[in-house]
Amino acid sequence: MKSVLLAILFFLFYIGASPDILAADSEDAFQGYMNVWNEKRELASKYLLEAETALKEGDVLTGCAKQKIASQYGVDATESLIKAIKLKGTSQEIENLQSGLNKWKEIGDYC
Repeated sequence: MKSVLLAILFFLFYIGASPDILAADSEDAFQGYMNVWNEKRELASKYLLEAETALKEGDVLTGCAKQKIASQYGVDATESLIKAIKLKGTSQEIENLQSGLNKWKEIGDYC
């Protein structure tokens, strides 16, 4: 009987604590997606500038290679941002982000 009461108390405690645990996990996931977005966005910008410089100098092969790398980082960054926004439950910006995602893909396919 005592073990049944302890099990019930533990279960009730777990149910009461689980929204906080889920919220913490959700916040950690959100922050993780945002960190990936920031990191990949910076890398995409860096490679895009390098591609532009190479293309201006007439080095098409290097320019296209850098552009493809920038595209992949841009796609990864945007997908991460979309996941973060969906996790927060706001979907108003998703359409604009999807458009940006398509632009990043076009950049990679251009060369």
